Amino acid sequence: MKRIEPAKGPAVWRGADFVGNDDWIVSLFSSDLNEISTALKQAKATNLPIHQISTKEFPLLSLGQTLKGLAEELENGRGFAVIRGVPVDRYNEDENKIISWGLCSYFGTGIPQSRQGDWINHVIDISDQTLPPKPELDHVLRRKNLRTNHRGGELDFHTDTTDVFALFCLRPAKSGGKSRLASAAMLHNMIGEAEPDYLKALYDGYYYMSQSDDKAGAASKISTKRIPVFTRRGDKVEGYYISQVVQRAVDQGLFKYNLVEDSARKEIQRIAETPGVAHEFDLKEGDLLLVNNHAVLHARYDYEDYPDFARRRHLFRLWIANRPEMISKIFLASSEKTS
Repeated sequence: MKRIEPAKGPAVWRGADFVGNDDWIVSLFSSDLNEISTALKQAKATNLPIHQISTKEFPLLSLGQTLKGLAEELENGRGFAVIRGVPVDRYNEDENKIISWGLCSYFGTGIPQSRQGDWINHVIDISDQTLPPKPELDHVLRRKNLRTNHRGGELDFHTDTTDVFALFCLRPAKSGGKSRLASAAMLHNMIGEAEPDYLKALYDGYYYMSQSDDKAGAASKISTKRIPVFTRRGDKVEGYYISQVVQRAVDQGLFKYNLVEDSARKEIQRIAETPGVAHEFDLKEGDLLLVNNHAVLHARYDYEDYPDFARRRHLFRLWIANRPEMISKIFLASSEKTS
């Protein structure tokens, strides 16, 4: 078998590289906060629905230049960053939505995350709720199986179906819930070195089935071809993998993979779990995490939450497209695992 060349460049990193290094954090200054406050007022004055707000309606003349540099780092550097210090307690929930959307508009075009048109997804545990705590969670609570952004538990390493995904932290959990990031290029290289056959299988990919409460409906939403875990884009190695959506097709008995293909899937998680490979950190109140979904896989540890719903871990998730093919993409719009 022809040897697959390892990935190179700044997107190849280990979590251990960031011990004592906070270059990935952009802390906001008082001047930045003033700009954000002014931009919020201007955006509110337009009375536009949130998905129509762009950098024009949310102007950040000085901070905007910093964000453009950050967008370059996401695309051609390490692939992730945290903007720290938004004073979320100064604003109500709708205002925090506008702020998170406005900041994210400097990284691309916001796209819906479901067929219900969820432009901003609430990441909050509603598994013990009988009535929707928010109107926009009504269709979520009516699902037969709650997805992982609406219940607790640990999440394995995966990607979402977008170019950039963002998490804006309104409230962290009572304890736990540490975020975990792993370089797709580093996973590629480590798997290729240890198990070349597995890497070949990951380039071949897997069939995906979108999530549906109806078995017949789900069966109609199967990818027509294998979707690779790793691909080459110029001199970059990119990753895409959602284990639940792959496993769903297997559980339905529609596809059966050989031993190498099955083992290769498990190897992604095993390598990412190796000490020092993933970057692990706590999202603080007012943090905005931005991740290049093609360069970085993400995961989450389990957490302990508050019984009081008003105090529970609560994040906004946003999906951002910055490539033409993603902006127009609708495949598996409602299938993803979440953070």
